[in-house]
Amino acid sequence: MKRTKKNAIVLFFNQNQLDELLRNESVNKFLSECGYEPDSIKHALSMLRRRYATFGCPPEIGVFLGIPLKDVKGFMGLNSLRHTKYGMWRIYGDPVLSEKRMNEFRCARNMIRRRLISGEDPVEIIRGKEFGFLNKPNFIRDDYLRT
Repeated sequence: MKRTKKNAIVLFFNQNQLDELLRNESVNKFLSECGYEPDSIKHALSMLRRRYATFGCPPEIGVFLGIPLKDVKGFMGLNSLRHTKYGMWRIYGDPVLSEKRMNEFRCARNMIRRRLISGEDPVEIIRGKEFGFLNKPNFIRDDYLRT
């Protein structure tokens, strides 16, 4: 996403899941309204990279990271849901779904942390298929994509 002399920001993704996400009607419409060409992973990631490098972390990155669309849009002021809770991100509207996703993220983070502490090669962790919820067919479910 962005490289400086001190660090690099990298986005790891599953191409099939990202393709499925970009084909979702609600996500496609949202990203189009943000100026993206969501019909192509290459174009969408290129635009995200440019925005990140130019302006810093754009709020729509949440969609690419798996944050529920309702929360991304709420953060951007694009829906009428009120802010109901804080967590790994701001939650708008009913928190149940967002909290579930946060717990999935925490489990994945803790699993990766344990594997790194045990000395496992980071490249092997990234290549592995043990990311739990990331490999479930319902990772990109319609209820996460509602606005």
